[in-house]
Amino acid sequence: MSLNQMIVGIVVIVFVIMLILFPEFRALLKGFTRLFIKDMATTPEGAEAIYSEKIDQAQEAYNKADNALKVAAGKLNTAKRDMENLKTKLSKVESECESLVKNGKIELAQLKAEEREEILADIKRHSELVKAYEVAANTAKEAQEMCEKNLRKLKRESKEVVENMKVKKQLKEVYDDMDELKNVTATDKLLESVRDKNKDLDAVVEGSKVVHDNKISTKLQKADAEAKKLQSNDYLESLKKKYNK
Repeated sequence: MSLNQMIVGIVVIVFVIMLILFPEFRALLKGFTRLFIKDMATTPEGAEAIYSEKIDQAQEAYNKADNALKVAAGKLNTAKRDMENLKTKLSKVESECESLVKNGKIELAQLKAEEREEILADIKRHSELVKAYEVAANTAKEAQEMCEKNLRKLKRESKEVVENMKVKKQLKEVYDDMDELKNVTATDKLLESVRDKNKDLDAVVEGSKVVHDNKISTKLQKADAEAKKLQSNDYLESLKKKYNK
């Protein structure tokens, strides 16, 4: 035996001993199992697995009920057939007994009379069997129908619930994605800073322009430029008058 196999064996033995000796450990294990199953039930895959297990159980119950119905129905038919055979045999024995009495063969008729009593006892016993098998067959039929309805219900419910959970899961993922789009990332913050800085620069430029326009040197430059323009215009007008243009 390898070391790994020995370790696995020891772990299994310790686990079994803890289950036997410590009820608290069993309770804790049950708690973890319930939590695991509960967690499974929150996902479509887990729900599908749980439904599959339950459907298998329902299918097994249906198979048992169906088999019980077949057995009960078979025994009922056999008992009824035996009953008919006994009645036919009774009729034959009574006819033979009557014939023997007519012919004065009383001793032989006595034997047939005793045989008739045995047949009547068998008929009574089979009659009780038929009643018992009828009850059993009806009970088995009710159980079979109930199991069949439960099986169909579980299969239908499984499809509806699992498909609904799958759709809801997909919708949740879509909404989660939309929420992520709404979340402000570091890049969004940087971009907002760029926009704010751009606005600040626009304001600075506008302010610088105002300051520049209000400076005395700027005003003098504008005045000189305007004077030169006027002087140039006067010179041009004089030339136009000189040449009648």
